[in-house]
Amino acid sequence: MRKLLLGILIGVFLIAPFYLQTANATILFQDGFETAWQGDYAPGWINAAYRHGEAPVGKMMQQTTTKYSGNYGLQLTAASTPESWMWWAAVEVENLQSSSLDKKYDPWVSAMYYDDGQAGRTGQVYAVPDWVNPYINGSEDWTDVQFGARFNQPTTSNYYYVATGENSPGWENTGVQRTVGWHELKFQLSSSTGAIDFYIDTVLVGSSYRNDYTNLGTAIGLYTMFQNPLSNWSQALPYTIWDDFKVGSSVPEPTTMLLFGLGLLGVAGIGRRK
Repeated sequence: MRKLLLGILIGVFLIAPFYLQTANATILFQDGFETAWQGDYAPGWINAAYRHGEAPVGKMMQQTTTKYSGNYGLQLTAASTPESWMWWAAVEVENLQSSSLDKKYDPWVSAMYYDDGQAGRTGQVYAVPDWVNPYINGSEDWTDVQFGARFNQPTTSNYYYVATGENSPGWENTGVQRTVGWHELKFQLSSSTGAIDFYIDTVLVGSSYRNDYTNLGTAIGLYTMFQNPLSNWSQALPYTIWDDFKVGSSVPEPTTMLLFGLGLLGVAGIGRRK
C-alpha cells in the first residue's frame, strides 16, 4: 500500500507542474518576427478580409530600427485601398483553432505596440469574437473588438477600445494617455464574467459592455489606421510598428495531456504490480 501511495505522489509531483503551467498559459500562436520571409506576409499571416467587398492591403516587413526584443520588429504598412474613403489595413493569423479560444479557456491576445505619438497614424490589436445571436436584423454578426490608439476620437492623445454590437456605446476612452515608446496591448475573454477585459502594460483599463461572448473567434490580428485618403500619404505610406504578438488560452497542450495520461498509467501500473 505504501508503494502505491508513493507512486501516486511521484506521479502527481512529476506531471502536475507541467499540466498546471500549460493549463494556465498555453501559447496558441506567437511571432516575434525574427525569421525572415519572402513576399508581403510573415509565415502564418494573411491580409485580413473585408466583409463588404475588396479589402485594403496591408503589407508586413521586418525592420531593425525599432524593436522590442530580439533583432527585429514588424512594420505593418497600409499599402493600398480599393476606395478612397477607407482608412485602415489589417493582417491576421491564418489558422487558429476555434475550440482553443472558447470562453471557458480565458483566451487572450497581446502585442507590443510602438507608439510614436503621431495623431494621424495609429495601431490596434483586434479580434472578431462570437456571441449568441447576430444583432443586425438577424442577418450579420458584426462583433469586432479593437484596442489601441485611435486618430478620429475627441481625445487622440488617449487609448481607446471598442466592442461592437447592439446598443454599443462605441469607442470608449480608457483614460490612459498615449506616450511615445513600447506598450503592451492585451485583451482577454473572462470565463467567469463572459466579458472582454482590456489591459495596457498589464493594468486593467476597461471591459466590454456585453458579457455574452462564447469565444474570441479566429479572425485575430493587427491594424494600421490612418487619416484618409491614402493618396495623401503617397510619399511615405502609413505604417505601425509591432513586436511579440501572442494568442493564448488555458487549453492544455496535447503533449501535456499525453504526459498526464502516461503519469496516470504509471500509477495504475504500480498498483497492479502490488
